Amino acid sequence: RVAIFDATNSTEERRSWILNECTNHPSAVGVVFVESICDDEELLRENYRYKIKSSPDFSHMTYEEALADLQRRVANYEQTYETLKDDHQSYIKIFNLSTKIMVNHIYGRMAKVIVPAIMAWNVGTRPIFLCRAGETGSCCETTTTTTAAAPPPQLC
Repeated sequence: RVAIFDATNSTEERRSWILNECTNHPSAVGVVFVESICDDEELLRENYRYKIKSSPDFSHMTYEEALADLQRRVANYEQTYETLKDDHQSYIKIFNLSTKIMVNHIYGRMAKVIVPAIMAWNVGTRPIFLCRAGETGSCCETTTTTTAAAPPPQLC
């Protein structure tokens, strides 16, 4: 079983409380903290645009007002946030939407199931390129198969 506690556990004190509550629970619940760190300005701008467009918090504001409000919120959050750094705890740090992932004290099923799932998550839009493999073998071979979806390859 996996439970996700979606909250802003932004201080060491708050995370220690959660860890204590879970480990002292009769079922001895395991805890893994997940921290997302984004310092890529382009990703942040795109994230802000999406948040402003989709959140009801900003529906009554102009884009400029909403952006200023959101940036104020982020600045306030950054002032109190304490990054994960206790190397005795289990945690996963995701940098810039999975361009880099740091895993600490994650073993067994977590390493086999949860980490690959987090790595596979794609947030936002990005191009997807599909390509068809080119001709294999000698360019002088003339045995080819043609279908309606794939025109015949050009031979040399």
